[in-house]
Amino acid sequence: MKQDRLLAVSKLDIEDIQAFMKTRKSAVIPQSLQTYILQLDTVARIMHTNRLSVKAAILQIRREWPDLTIAQARGIYYDGLEYFYHDDQASAAMWDKVYADYFDDLSRLAIASGKEATAMRSAELAHKLRTTVREAQEYQWKAPVYLININVKPEDLGYETQKLADIARRAEDRKFAEMIGSLETTEAEKERLLADARIKTVEYVTVDKDDESL
Repeated sequence: MKQDRLLAVSKLDIEDIQAFMKTRKSAVIPQSLQTYILQLDTVARIMHTNRLSVKAAILQIRREWPDLTIAQARGIYYDGLEYFYHDDQASAAMWDKVYADYFDDLSRLAIASGKEATAMRSAELAHKLRTTVREAQEYQWKAPVYLININVKPEDLGYETQKLADIARRAEDRKFAEMIGSLETTEAEKERLLADARIKTVEYVTVDKDDESL
């Protein structure tokens, strides 16, 4: 239900909301959302006075809206955080943004008090929190998913199967062919040696002894 209301409010025209906040009347905003918008406005106002205490904020909400239970007031508070910070309910990213605001306030107070070192440290912490949130939003990498099925053969995927024994034999035949090709003998003798070694798939390699690249 909360998400439905937040979504409905987010789709309203901002000018219609501003007009409603001034007059407390609206012909375009549904009656079911008008009270909810006023409750969100309460959260916006008290966020700057009770920002470090959720309990104090909830108590203030109930003072202005006595019909709300503690659970309902807490829900309105978290709704406000989600609405104003555009994030998931009480998510880590949302709290990073909230505390970044705290450090900004502290930095301004420190500057006014002439405490430049404290102001710089507070500004650095605010920047770090906001950078962490931004990096988390941009980091969308996900581990690849591998599907393993023992019934799928390499041939089914277009691969040609090769036995390890065949691969080893071909490598061995190539070595023999290179050795035969390097012998100082006739071509006919080399062909005979290849036949004796039963090397059929690999031709012997003639090695040029004058080749400087060898």
